[in-house]
Amino acid sequence: MLQSAPERRHVFISYSHADRDWVERLQRMMAPLLRGSGQQLRLWDDSQIEPGATWREAIELALAQARVALLLVSDAFLASEFVINEEVPNLLAAAEAEGVRILWVSLSPSFVEETPIHRYQAVLPPSRPLEAMDPVEVKLALKAIGLEIRKALQPPQGAGAPLGFVAKSASPGRQEGSGQTPQSNPPETPRPLAPTPAPAPAVASAPAAAPAPPHAAPLQAFSVTTAQLLRLGGAWTVERRSLDVRGRQLELGDGVSLPLIAIPAGEFVMGSPADEPERQDDEGPRHRVRLEGFLIGQTPITQAQWRAVARLVPPLGQRWQRELPLNPSNFSGKPDSDQRPVEQVSWQQAIECCRRLAAITGDAYTLPSEAQWEYACRAGTTTPFAFGETISPELANYRGSESYANGPKGEYRQQTTPVGMFAANAWGLQDMHGNVWEWCLDHWHGDYEGAPFDGGPWLNKHDDESGETRLLRGGSWFYYPGDCRSACRGHVQPGNADFNVGFRVVCLPQDPSLNP
Repeated sequence: MLQSAPERRHVFISYSHADRDWVERLQRMMAPLLRGSGQQLRLWDDSQIEPGATWREAIELALAQARVALLLVSDAFLASEFVINEEVPNLLAAAEAEGVRILWVSLSPSFVEETPIHRYQAVLPPSRPLEAMDPVEVKLALKAIGLEIRKALQPPQGAGAPLGFVAKSASPGRQEGSGQTPQSNPPETPRPLAPTPAPAPAVASAPAAAPAPPHAAPLQAFSVTTAQLLRLGGAWTVERRSLDVRGRQLELGDGVSLPLIAIPAGEFVMGSPADEPERQDDEGPRHRVRLEGFLIGQTPITQAQWRAVARLVPPLGQRWQRELPLNPSNFSGKPDSDQRPVEQVSWQQAIECCRRLAAITGDAYTLPSEAQWEYACRAGTTTPFAFGETISPELANYRGSESYANGPKGEYRQQTTPVGMFAANAWGLQDMHGNVWEWCLDHWHGDYEGAPFDGGPWLNKHDDESGETRLLRGGSWFYYPGDCRSACRGHVQPGNADFNVGFRVVCLPQDPSLNP
């Protein structure tokens, strides 16, 4: 009989014996973490079964004691009758019933999308299996897996603690923690947003003042630079031009402001065409959506903006529903961290940020619906990216050492970058492609059959803050260019808080039918 979740202590590695070498390589990479953790971090695989022990009973006991399950997925793994018919179903049942975290990694090309494993979030992009990586990439990937395991074993914090998370193929990952990821030199000082939001001080001497509500303020002009990526004379060229857009500034106190861009009402075709490179089945069927106008953050929420909201005092007679950590981000403590996107925040924490903004201003703040996000990202375009048929590291922060559709390659920065350092799309929004994945309001659905046509969130009947999977959009610094396309979809459980997941907010019209 399975033990209760608090008794679960170690990591169960599920693998094919044909892939034994990968288990040993991961153990070597994680040796410093294992030595320094005592019994708090322990990897278990079937090579540890004692001589004379009953093999099946030993595996069942190890399954019952696992707090995290790491699945090393390959064609050999999926061909194993015992793994697929007994081991994996037991692990997935424990994930659903007791909160065991399911992590999986693609070792080689396989039909994993035809199995229940595919419902759970991969630690690394399945489109890039470990066997396809060069030796340096493999070591970075093994380190990322080790960090993910360590984070998954951390004690839960409050009701929103992470469970096993679910995602699409070629999507994001993970959870709250303090582990550092491989980093390059800090990026150059970014071109500031216009108007320039001032960074918040490291420590507030007094509670932050209430923000000024934007709904009564007139729209003001924002000056940004937009760009197109064109192939001219056999070479890729970035053409830039100035752009004036309209929006509002929400003052958060302590000299920190939140720029919001006005998105016009309109109609667009959501999803990707069948011939779009790296298209996934969950990006269809394509369908028309008509939306009301709304305001959306010009960039993802920054660490300075997050701290300002976390310090807010609730209105008289109210209490905040959830405490917010002041500095949750992995990439904090750097000279430009105030202007980097906040990350390692869960969906529930992002919703709490929206609730606080709504309570203080009286406006309808929330996360964008998936339709709102894609509509705003495309900004009237129908190409894979808002900048054209492909993407360049000159225009976004992603795994720039890889290309999309024979596009340009460039720097892989290996960390977040300050918001606003790249060109805006045609509606004035920045960092819609890459930097951090962004939470959306919707529950996950495997395709668009039955999706709403009015731009609202697609929510299941019993909408609450439980573990039902939520949407992510936009890709991140850690992911491949194809994962940053306008139509690309990710999904994870709402308790997930990862070093490449953040969010931006929307402010909806004051029409109750449009406010979830």
